[in-house]
Amino acid sequence: PQQSLRQALSLLGSDDWETKEKGLVSIKHLAGSHSEVLLSRLRDICLAVTSEVANLRSKVSYSAIVTLGELFVTLKKDMDSEVDEVARVLLKVLCNCPEFVEKAATQTLGIMVENVTPARALTALLDSGVRSRHVQVRKCAAELLLSLMEKIGVTELAGTARAERLAHAAGTLAQDRDKDTRHYGQEMVKMLMNHGKCKMLLERSVSARDL
Repeated sequence: PQQSLRQALSLLGSDDWETKEKGLVSIKHLAGSHSEVLLSRLRDICLAVTSEVANLRSKVSYSAIVTLGELFVTLKKDMDSEVDEVARVLLKVLCNCPEFVEKAATQTLGIMVENVTPARALTALLDSGVRSRHVQVRKCAAELLLSLMEKIGVTELAGTARAERLAHAAGTLAQDRDKDTRHYGQEMVKMLMNHGKCKMLLERSVSARDL
């Protein structure tokens, strides 16, 4: 397995797109069969795989995205340290990519949210998704933030430092020009309004008229 990993990273360093794809497939297989081997070089692996998400060859980009999904499935919270960078890159790729790549990126972000520490995923989405100029990015971030709020629970969120940021984000998303994004934002607002402290934070973040 160690040798396979060294070889996979070497393949990823190639300029040839087919060779890169072989490297990605190899890492995906290692994640499924020898995930413990990846932990010692996790930073290098994630950097190498994440950098291929923006590859101009959509086939390589797709492979990189699916490989990241596999890493989240098998390594779970061990991927916490990589969440910020991976979320940023996956959200960015949604701006301008073929439909099958967009679908894969959305799925992998969903897998990420399911498997890493919820608070880490929440911060990453607030940092990279909410203020994007691109509709697709905001919509995806809003949907995932709503699912995280449902998962963590408003009561637990109320006691964290992120509560104020989340209230502000919910108020912003609830007024988005995109219908779906607005829906997710409004659902978040409804949840926050059911909790005294969150309601207060919401009233502080959003003007009374908008609320």
